Amino acid sequence: MEQPAVKTKQPAGLWLLFMTELWERFSYYAMRSILILYMVYLLQMDKFGASNLYGTFTSLVYLSTLLGGFLADRYLGQKWATIWGGLLIAAGMFVMSAPTVAFLYTAMGLIILGNGFFKPNVVAIVGQLYDKNDARRDGGFTLFYMSVNIGAFFGPLLVGHLAQAGNYKAAFWIAGAGMLIGLATFILGYKKLLPGKGLAPKEKPTFYKDPALWAIALAVPVIALYMKGFHGISYVLFAVLAVAYFAYTKKAKRAKTETAQPLTVQEKQQIAVIGILAFFSIFFWTAFEQAGAALNLFAYEYTDRVISLFGHSWEIPANWLQSLNPLYVVIFAPVFSKLWIELAKRGKEPSTPGKFVVSLWLLSLGFAVMLAGAFALVGNAKIGLFYLAFTYLFQTFAELCISPVGKSMVTKLAPTRFVSLLIGVWYLSNAAANKLAGVYSGYFGRISNVQFFLWLVVVPLAVSGILMLCMKPIKRWMHGVH
Repeated sequence: MEQPAVKTKQPAGLWLLFMTELWERFSYYAMRSILILYMVYLLQMDKFGASNLYGTFTSLVYLSTLLGGFLADRYLGQKWATIWGGLLIAAGMFVMSAPTVAFLYTAMGLIILGNGFFKPNVVAIVGQLYDKNDARRDGGFTLFYMSVNIGAFFGPLLVGHLAQAGNYKAAFWIAGAGMLIGLATFILGYKKLLPGKGLAPKEKPTFYKDPALWAIALAVPVIALYMKGFHGISYVLFAVLAVAYFAYTKKAKRAKTETAQPLTVQEKQQIAVIGILAFFSIFFWTAFEQAGAALNLFAYEYTDRVISLFGHSWEIPANWLQSLNPLYVVIFAPVFSKLWIELAKRGKEPSTPGKFVVSLWLLSLGFAVMLAGAFALVGNAKIGLFYLAFTYLFQTFAELCISPVGKSMVTKLAPTRFVSLLIGVWYLSNAAANKLAGVYSGYFGRISNVQFFLWLVVVPLAVSGILMLCMKPIKRWMHGVH
């Protein structure tokens, strides 16, 4: 029997989505790279409060993807969810340009909702470009991932000088304009390159009878309380809401479908592995996400950013250093991809939890560079750019050992009927980590730089040790999945 020909050329729609995502990430990372500087140095917020707000904001950006994905799957379809998300994000960027705390909160709310609609649904449309066993799928997602980092590289560079000069209004307008360019690209190219993709479902649940929708509606004021700093009461209300929802759905009559079938022991153990590794990843991302807050402030206050060439000198904006990580990803992602393949050929490729351990070691090594820089700060001295440059390099190596590996792990271990749900669980670990990152960044300036970076060296090493002790049972519960 003749084998079907393998397609090698990527679908044209991928490049449309590539450019759409590139401009959205340009917009987001341009804003993110100056946000903590904007809050501290223009709005005159104290560093502790600004860092906590930053952590809450970036946490909810991840958490909102559950809402956007849910509404798209059941009501809107991915096409219109993407369009509405882009509009909300652009509006948030423009509102943020008004220099008041009230407008800042409003803008954050718009961006959180917009990202919730945009982020998961563009990815979902990419998936719709391929059949299940299409050999082009992994390569297509790799190309799409590159668009994220290209946008993240150029965004901070373009707004850096404006922010350094105090012209945050123009910087946020550029971020908003970038989102509108991405949205216009998507709308103008959709009919020709993505016909029939991301449409709303033909059969929709009755809106006011949908228990999940009511749960989400009740969660909105709880999230608002969380953003305002009432963390204790919001945790209690979230728990009550979750228990009430699951009690209702268990009591309600359900059709006997595949999703209603009980899990096997193997499936339960593999799901447990996802939960365990998601828990360990929280420690990684909590340290990694210091880049947007504490390391950004460190670059502004303690780093000599003056470069002299041919008798001319100029000062690099602090937020430009935020572009190093995406630049490193673009350079080294193909190297790591090839490295895993070569190690697999020799039978030496680390297991998934093994790669997590390596990522924690590399992360700790990166902050060891910053610890050395902290010791070098004497009096009013500043340290050279290479400290942050090498820190971000090691962090990128660490990221490449955990970020793509983690998502791949979820798709391999999750039962087919629960893949989307468990990917959402994986993103929840990012949400928790971003909040914790903001809380810890709040101690920057409250404790010495040596103490601040010492904990970021010690904790990842300690966590990696605990993970190594758990390695055997984790591998056993993976049931042969590497």
